[in-house]
Amino acid sequence: MRLLIADDEENLAQALKAVLEDAGYNCDVCFDGKSAIRLISQEIYDGLILDIMMPEKNGYEVLSIIRKKKIDIPVLLLSALNEVDDKVQGFDLGANDYLSKPFSTKELIARIKVMLKENIVDDSYLQFQDILLNKKEETLSCKNIKYQLSKYECSILSLLIRSELNRVPVWLVIEKVWQNKVDVDVKTVSLYVSYVNRKLKALDSKAYIKFDEENIELCVNI
Repeated sequence: MRLLIADDEENLAQALKAVLEDAGYNCDVCFDGKSAIRLISQEIYDGLILDIMMPEKNGYEVLSIIRKKKIDIPVLLLSALNEVDDKVQGFDLGANDYLSKPFSTKELIARIKVMLKENIVDDSYLQFQDILLNKKEETLSCKNIKYQLSKYECSILSLLIRSELNRVPVWLVIEKVWQNKVDVDVKTVSLYVSYVNRKLKALDSKAYIKFDEENIELCVNI
């Protein structure tokens, strides 16, 4: 599970990163609202730990913007503001949970576990343009024709379809699809992208994956 921690108290953010990584999560940190919006829009995270009182954009503004962009990442708000109206405002904007400062790290971890578990939905089917990905069966369909995928091919397509921009960095593919195996590199990703592209072509789909050494992107032939 990959989390983003957005808090302008840098010492606290780094301390939370250390605690959560000890609990088994991969964490990135940022210290202002604009950076949080940029990272959430560009990267794939499983959850956002979001402070309210931040520069550039406060937590409420960040939450409002990402929900308007239809980014459904689970969000836990952190704040020293603990009045009922503050919590109601957060939930009205789309927060999944709210934790008042100061808090215990044990409670934070427990709330994150519950939040991420509750966010699990049946996303067995993912669609992009004229293709339908069945994650459970690991099949790819287009125009009533179906191809079987390997688990790596399926995972690559799933990452791309779920990404807001349909683009992910190669290092994230290696992390998410291969769990950072030491023998996996850019050439491995390139090879599996070529496998997927062959199947997309065989299905006569308009979709294809563009590859360079930094990013892969799901595109459409016009």
